[in-house]
Amino acid sequence: DEEELRRKIREELQERLGEELQQKKRDLQLQLEEVKARARAEARAAAQLEVQEQVKQTLEAERADYEEKLKKSILTERVKSEDQRLIAQLYAHKLDQKERALKEQDELFKKHIAKLEEKRSQFYKITAESFQKGKEETHSRFAHFSVNAACGDLQSRVMNCYGDNPGRTLACSSIAAAYMQCVADAKT
Repeated sequence: DEEELRRKIREELQERLGEELQQKKRDLQLQLEEVKARARAEARAAAQLEVQEQVKQTLEAERADYEEKLKKSILTERVKSEDQRLIAQLYAHKLDQKERALKEQDELFKKHIAKLEEKRSQFYKITAESFQKGKEETHSRFAHFSVNAACGDLQSRVMNCYGDNPGRTLACSSIAAAYMQCVADAKT
């Protein structure tokens, strides 16, 4: 029976060892699953960290690029603004110079016009005096004659007749003949 007992003990030991082995396999399998899950979680976390780091670096690079472009744009605008201010100052200066030149020219023209006015006035005065002297000399050289219109009454009657009878000149022939005789008589 010892043999039997040994066999039973062996079988029991083998069975227990088998059960323990199975239990150990299950425990190891659970540990393996836990390790894998932890490894996956760590890998996921590491990947997320890496993605976050890459996103952060990309955003920082884009921000730096944007800031650089913004600085250049601001500098360009400042330069343009300064250029425009300088151009405006230049035009203002040129305008002031032009206004001064126009004022000087205006003053020069006013002086010139005043001189011309003075010369004209002197010339007018001399001309008027010369005319008056000539008139006086002419009056003194020639006798004064009074001229009376001869046949003035007949002349006005002839003109009225022609005005009253347009196109009928024969109607005024007797008055016209009397006027012509009066003028002939006045010449002699």
